[in-house]
Amino acid sequence: MMPTHYALSDAAIVLVTIFAGHALWRNGWILTAFAMACFGIAAGVGVVRFGGGLQDALAALHSGASQLLGLAGALAVVSHYLFPPKDRNGMRIFAVILCLATAIFFFAHPFLGPLFLLALMGAFFAAIVRPGTSQPKWLVPVACAVMLANTLFIRQAPWLDAAVAWHAYHLVIALALAALAKGVMSTEQRVASS
Repeated sequence: MMPTHYALSDAAIVLVTIFAGHALWRNGWILTAFAMACFGIAAGVGVVRFGGGLQDALAALHSGASQLLGLAGALAVVSHYLFPPKDRNGMRIFAVILCLATAIFFFAHPFLGPLFLLALMGAFFAAIVRPGTSQPKWLVPVACAVMLANTLFIRQAPWLDAAVAWHAYHLVIALALAALAKGVMSTEQRVASS
């Protein structure tokens, strides 16, 4: 049974996604706001799981939500860069992302992790080469690279204590999501104003 303090680093993700998601939504960046909601909901399940002493009862839900919504969130970030603002129909894209992530979760589960990593790499490159963006455009690629490295090297690092790995992984996600939101808003506002 995992101790209650495991909820703390999940709570950091929830707080970041609430504030960043609200700011993104208010400024019209609905796909990245949707990504924040996906990561925030998954972390919220973790807060309830550990904070409420429901470690065993919600273990499968927490794991499933993290995988499915993590993929959906990463796909939303890369979609933000693949679809120009005038061509974005938020609800249609949300539906496609959720259907795709759900289908992969249930019918091609081994591909969840690799597709999550591919989506992060796609967002990394798309944020760099997207035509029309202005400086500084480094914050979003750095956030994607940090999330990628975090998933590969911190998530289940054998060289870290389990609790340290857990908290480090979630705190790095929270920081990366904050940087991603700030990068989207600052870069895109500069583009809109120029």
